[in-house]
Amino acid sequence: MPHSYQLAGDVVFKEVSGGGVLLSQRSGQYRQVNTTGTRVLQLLVAGEPWTAILDHMIERYPDVDEGQLSQDLSQMLEDLANQGVLVRV
Repeated sequence: MPHSYQLAGDVVFKEVSGGGVLLSQRSGQYRQVNTTGTRVLQLLVAGEPWTAILDHMIERYPDVDEGQLSQDLSQMLEDLANQGVLVRV
């Protein structure tokens, strides 16, 4: 079962033209995400569970294999958690 995630306490998410930005107020570092990453983070910030985010991605990208979408979503969230942007809950 995939983890649930939320933004780390010092991280601010902001939508910008063409994607989004995650800013760590503690370190001053930021990370940009593309439009797909932005949508994932919008859903995450809104409190959607991993399964609902995956369902949204499956609807948004019907031509992409569900297993690939699941793997890509898991990898993105794990990468952001490993970078300290997200925390596992």
